[in-house]
Amino acid sequence: MKGKPRNAWVVSKNLRILLWVALALAVFIIANTLYLLLNRFADVAGLRFFAAGDTSLPVLFQVMILSHTGVGIVVVLLMLVFGILHLPRVWKMYQKASGLSGIAFIVIGLFLGITGLFILTSAASRDNSWAWWVHVTCAFLAPAAYIFHRLSSRGNKPAGAAFRHFGIAVSVMLMVMLVWHGFTNNEIVLTVEAQQAMEQGMHKGPGARDRDVTDFIDEDFVPVGFVPPGSPFFPSAATTTSGGYLPSRIITRGDLGSAEEIKAEIEQYGFVKNTAIGASTCQRCHQDIVAQWESSAHRFASFNNPFYEATISDMRQNPSETNEWVEQHMRTFKDFDSKNIGMAKSKWCSGCHDPSLMLAGKMNIEIDRNTPEAQAGLTCLSCHAIDKIHNLTGNGNYNIADEQEDPYLFANARAGSLGAFLHDAAIKAKPKVHMQQMMKPFFKESEYCMTCHKVSLTEPVNNYRWLRGQNEYDNWHDSGISLNASRTFYLPPIHRKCQDCHMPPEAAPLGDLAAKDGLVRSHRFIAVNTALPYIRHDTATIERIVQFLQNEKLRVDIFAVKTESQPEPIMAINRGKLSLKAGEQVTVDVVVRNKGVGHTFPGGTNDSNEGWLEFSIFNEQGNRLLISGFLDANNHLDSMAHAFKAVIVDKNSKAIHKRNAQDIHVTVYANVIGPGSADIAHYSFSLPPELAGSKLTMEARLLWRKFDQEYLEFAYKTNPVGFKQFNEIPQLPITEIAGDTVTFHVSDQQTSFNTQAEGDNSKTASEWIRYNDYGIGLLMENDTRGAARAFEKVAELQPGRIDGPLNLAKTALNEGNLDEAYLQLRKAEEIKQGDPQVAWVWARVRQEDGLYEDAIAAYKYVLKYFPGDRTAYRQLGRSYYLDQQYEQSIDAYNKALKLDPEDREAFYHLSLNYRALGNNVEAARMEKAFDYYQIDESALETALQYRRENPGDNLMAQDIRIHYLRFE
Repeated sequence: MKGKPRNAWVVSKNLRILLWVALALAVFIIANTLYLLLNRFADVAGLRFFAAGDTSLPVLFQVMILSHTGVGIVVVLLMLVFGILHLPRVWKMYQKASGLSGIAFIVIGLFLGITGLFILTSAASRDNSWAWWVHVTCAFLAPAAYIFHRLSSRGNKPAGAAFRHFGIAVSVMLMVMLVWHGFTNNEIVLTVEAQQAMEQGMHKGPGARDRDVTDFIDEDFVPVGFVPPGSPFFPSAATTTSGGYLPSRIITRGDLGSAEEIKAEIEQYGFVKNTAIGASTCQRCHQDIVAQWESSAHRFASFNNPFYEATISDMRQNPSETNEWVEQHMRTFKDFDSKNIGMAKSKWCSGCHDPSLMLAGKMNIEIDRNTPEAQAGLTCLSCHAIDKIHNLTGNGNYNIADEQEDPYLFANARAGSLGAFLHDAAIKAKPKVHMQQMMKPFFKESEYCMTCHKVSLTEPVNNYRWLRGQNEYDNWHDSGISLNASRTFYLPPIHRKCQDCHMPPEAAPLGDLAAKDGLVRSHRFIAVNTALPYIRHDTATIERIVQFLQNEKLRVDIFAVKTESQPEPIMAINRGKLSLKAGEQVTVDVVVRNKGVGHTFPGGTNDSNEGWLEFSIFNEQGNRLLISGFLDANNHLDSMAHAFKAVIVDKNSKAIHKRNAQDIHVTVYANVIGPGSADIAHYSFSLPPELAGSKLTMEARLLWRKFDQEYLEFAYKTNPVGFKQFNEIPQLPITEIAGDTVTFHVSDQQTSFNTQAEGDNSKTASEWIRYNDYGIGLLMENDTRGAARAFEKVAELQPGRIDGPLNLAKTALNEGNLDEAYLQLRKAEEIKQGDPQVAWVWARVRQEDGLYEDAIAAYKYVLKYFPGDRTAYRQLGRSYYLDQQYEQSIDAYNKALKLDPEDREAFYHLSLNYRALGNNVEAARMEKAFDYYQIDESALETALQYRRENPGDNLMAQDIRIHYLRFE
């Protein structure tokens, strides 16, 4: 008698068809899973055959990822349907082992499907990586549960051949995938534009990533930051991998927004305010980062910034002097004519402000400000497409990787489409290539920011010579904040970079996939620009900036007073009862200390920035009796105010008020405060006799306005279309960064100060810092006598710290008193032996004393602890030179040049060393370098002419600034 067909009494014919379909798909999904796991293992192990390329991803792999998702969902659904239909037939025949394994199989299948779908959602962030591990674990458990279920079924066990056939099918499928993978692995697909550029050899030309600038000029000395006129981007130092213009979609990602919305915004505001050009694709996964960037100054960097537009348009439209470099560039690129000199020079700005335009070749022609590219600002890819920083000279010396576009499938699919969904799914499944393409290791370093926050002007731009412009990088690098300056007055406990202050961790409530522990690096780039959010009516950003500025960045301290009868300063005057004699001339010293700014305060474009001290005296009724640092009726700052900014003039001694960098000739003064340093404003006034018996209050406030009134008026008048929402010149917000008040009595008796009257708190932990800051400020003014007095008080208040004797030694060294310097250094050694900051002063004193071998040993000791100390390398080189060890001196100065390739002092001493060695050829080359970077001393007469005509700026150009005031 024939038996029943296997499974006939358990699985119906229709169910068998369903099972076979599911098993057939399972062959694919298991082979697919093994293929994907092999790829993942290869990435970890670095096996190049399987591993994805640095910026490429095989199409097959992406197809397998996407098909894994699609087929996986179908298999899970089929198995669930099979289980639901199968369960009623086997319920009465329940067997424990097969029942539990069957239920386990269904549950594991559900987990597979749920975690797989979860991975496809926005919740698939690194914080939820557990979902991937659960998914992978279930992928191994599901087949095991199914096999166990079949083997434990009553009279329903599959034959061994079935397993073999299934295994063979999986193996064959896997081999097909591997062979196919071998034909498609790691191929970079070039853009059409990049292919054409490379066919023309432009990838080896003057605008290319791997150019050697010395190949394009026949000179003995070629500056590191030299830009060949044959570069399409000259005079900007930017390059592209292809060496030619790129399609603007490389920068904008093709996310140009709605033409109607852009037009409407420009008509309403004068610029694009709401449409996030170049970011909508990124926003699908990085919602928080894009939301932060939308309010940043980076986003409003181009023609969507009315202030910048006024400056760049003035540069492009007004006549400008030509030079051989510009003429050579204009002959190479036929877009220009003789009237376009300003257009050619404007690319010097555009490398950091208008990459969407400049890198696409559109700065060579008239700009249509209404285009998305002109209104894009710095998009996501303006920064994240950078794959190389050429050197440490700034001026936009980056390279944009333009040779390929997004390597993932459906890269150009519109948001909300199936293609966009599949594209994002592929990225989430294999984010490594995306991360390698978008996040280079140097993005976490200050050198990344340096490329646009360090500037120099060169002859092609200014028709004059090399001049230093804004330079936040070196101001940071050569400071205690970076732990690179042994001579710093304050050494913080940890090294801090640009990103630590300007890109701090910020909560990511929108579910950004880059979030770690719920945080992303802030892309607001918060700093000090309150002007841009003001004209956008963005009060939230202004509040953030104000909080940032007021968060321990600077301190104002009305610290000391001197009178005719009391010429020695009374210090820490807020710690007691101060009485000043009516009728006497009084001088009040206000200390401003840089506590938390990692570079100079202020930084950036200080010819248009405006910080100042407002000093006032009020009576008991709150009436102001005296003021310095007021704004006049037209909002111009008091010309005699104590200002924190730079005054720069052109060759005709006219102040630079338009941000017209191409006309800069010489700096009249730049009053800035370095990290951990201090500045002192001296206010002198005579107390009227009629005030005797009254109680007065001195108030000092450090105020900040992003742009001075002259520049604001220029921008508004030059670019009315950009300010069309304003019927008159907007009045920019003024921020109080820090302040201080001190109350005193006016007496008809002698000046007095009673520290016991209102409590003596002079021995609080931070009180010594106030004396130290005062001493630092006086030392910066070369008032060594006053500085020594303050530092002696530091030593008295903190006998267990080296600060007092160390700073006294610095003061003695400054005035040439080596005996006193030795005495104070020995005291410092008694407190803390072997401190490298003390060793720095030892080295300087030994060098001044002619003990060069001792100085050399001390400098080497310093460099063990401060290997990035450029000044230590310079002084080490100087000591070697003075000791006639010329080869060693050359080595030291070359190390200094690695830290700052534009160090004129290093070039000067290298020329001396080579001359001493008889190498006249190399000495001559170094002399050319020194001449290139040297300060033009003849330009000082231009500054003096301006100072003679502007008494306020002449005062600020002095070492000691005493502001003489009168009571109203």
